[in-house]
Amino acid sequence: MDPNAIHAGVGKRKQGGAVDLTTSYLGFELTSPLIAGASPLNLDFEATRQMVEAGVGAIVLPSILQEQLIYRSLVRSNPETAIKQSGYAPQQDRYNGGPQEYLKTIQRMKAEYSVPIVASLNAAITGSWLDYAVEIQDSGADALELNWQSGRCDPSETGENVELRLLEWVSQIRSRVTIPIAFKMNPRFTNPASTALRLQNVGVNSLVLFAHHPHWDVDNYRMHWTIGWELTPIGTLGRTLEGLVETHTSGLHIPLAASGGVRTGDDVIKTMFAGADVAMAVSEIYRQGPSVIREMIAGLTRFLETNHHGTLKSFLQSRPTADEHPSYTMRSEIVDPLTSSTNYHDPTPTPVQLKGDSFGHPSH
Repeated sequence: MDPNAIHAGVGKRKQGGAVDLTTSYLGFELTSPLIAGASPLNLDFEATRQMVEAGVGAIVLPSILQEQLIYRSLVRSNPETAIKQSGYAPQQDRYNGGPQEYLKTIQRMKAEYSVPIVASLNAAITGSWLDYAVEIQDSGADALELNWQSGRCDPSETGENVELRLLEWVSQIRSRVTIPIAFKMNPRFTNPASTALRLQNVGVNSLVLFAHHPHWDVDNYRMHWTIGWELTPIGTLGRTLEGLVETHTSGLHIPLAASGGVRTGDDVIKTMFAGADVAMAVSEIYRQGPSVIREMIAGLTRFLETNHHGTLKSFLQSRPTADEHPSYTMRSEIVDPLTSSTNYHDPTPTPVQLKGDSFGHPSH
């Protein structure tokens, strides 16, 4: 399928002088740069219907996990040890529907929505089970987002070898499918800009900055650590912006997607100024519902109108060009703010102090 056929004609200026928010991502012309990032919420057809009506440019489905796919490949021949060898647990199917239902969801979404549907795969090792990527493609997914989570590595393995394993994993998937591939970057890479270039060289069509990580804590009473998923904390857009600037200035020729901390139309503009072509929202949709997409797009539109940009593409073309910074300039990005002031901003939200009577009614 020709990606541009999905939104044929959307590159033209819209009727009535409205700002044209068309942008390019993964070879597709999206009607807006706001994407519903990967989450279980995107399997809810009522929620996704509202997202599409609110103006979302594309939808990313939650990841299928390597544990589910390895289990599927083993259970027919060796059901007694399939769970132990794969790490599969039934709760994983409640997260994303399971491998078979996942393919049906792709087919149904492609039949109901005109926006691109991006499937997602979360894994860390290679194997014949990667053929599932072909099933994803055959089910009609417009693109595939890869999330490589290796877990704890062998202390004797060098960082270079870890990265080579990543590149081999991506290469094996690239050799299996022809649809566009986006890779969700990990902020923990020693040199994300170098990793980005190497991923581009093995056939990745876009990068997403950054992958979300679970929250670690320690239970002092039970004396063990706990791991849980949380919404992205408010006020964490800075890490995403830093990664975008570093990666955008590395000489890449593929689009970037911002992911993490995007809450408003102003945030979308910030990510694009830093180098993003599109922005993904997840946590804010959970907080406020799909209607927040409409609010973000309205904020983006107001900014473009105020700054006399008739199209989003003209704004993107007006961004400063990425240039090579000498090492002392890059160091100054840390040293200057560190030494310019001792009045440090505290981003912690201040709780509202409410006073009231004994029945809980606020005083006026």
